[in-house]
Amino acid sequence: MKKKILFVAAVLVCIAIAAAGTLAYFTSSTTAHNVITSGKIDIELVEKTIEDGVEVDFPEDGISGVMPGASVDKIVTVKNTGTSDAWIRVALEATIVSASGEPLSVDVMTYGIESGWVLGNDGYYYYTDSVVPGASTTTLIEEVHFAPSMGNEYQNCTANLVVTAQAVQVTHNGETVMEAVGWPESAE
Repeated sequence: MKKKILFVAAVLVCIAIAAAGTLAYFTSSTTAHNVITSGKIDIELVEKTIEDGVEVDFPEDGISGVMPGASVDKIVTVKNTGTSDAWIRVALEATIVSASGEPLSVDVMTYGIESGWVLGNDGYYYYTDSVVPGASTTTLIEEVHFAPSMGNEYQNCTANLVVTAQAVQVTHNGETVMEAVGWPESAE
């Protein structure tokens, strides 16, 4: 009888081990791939002029033959070519160099700043509205005027109005352009 009990016990142990080996658990596994792409701030400086009543790109080599008292059409806007809203500011630097290479007074060259732009304490003109992707600012300047009082020292001179535009993100960057931070430290 002891053998029979021992045999039955051995069989029960084997059945228990076999049953434990066949237990299954329901499981599941999944992976989510969340792609997060940052926005892009990019701008294009757009300079136009009027030729024969038609707006065209401002010539790369400039305009020549300007006489005292004349005005030159120089229509300046900034386009947001990035993927995020942008605050925009612009610096203007005027220089006039005589035919002999000497610097001349720029007081004979003037331009008016159009509405929508405000001069900051740092010398930059700030566009007061944010600019959405694909949109442009309103015109910054439309014309450059040369005083009728330009003397002979201005003959064959070269006048330059260098326009430098910069942009920063709008999101989480101030309620107005004047509160925005993170502007580039130098022109690109």
